[in-house]
Amino acid sequence: MLQNGIDPKHWKLAIFYYNPDEPKLFVPKRTGIPFILNFARPVAWVIIGTIVALIAVAFAVNNRSWS
Repeated sequence: MLQNGIDPKHWKLAIFYYNPDEPKLFVPKRTGIPFILNFARPVAWVIIGTIVALIAVAFAVNNRSWS
């Protein structure tokens, strides 16, 4: 059964959408936030990597000793 026009077989671990045949970067989510990244698109991994890197830098700067 298609939900929001998206086949359930493309959902990994029930929260990650991965469909290499889908050209869109953002696809409708099943519930909650209206859209989610299509992790089959390389740019989705760049976005996630950038977010993780920014968080890591923020922690590193925050924990830096200024003595």
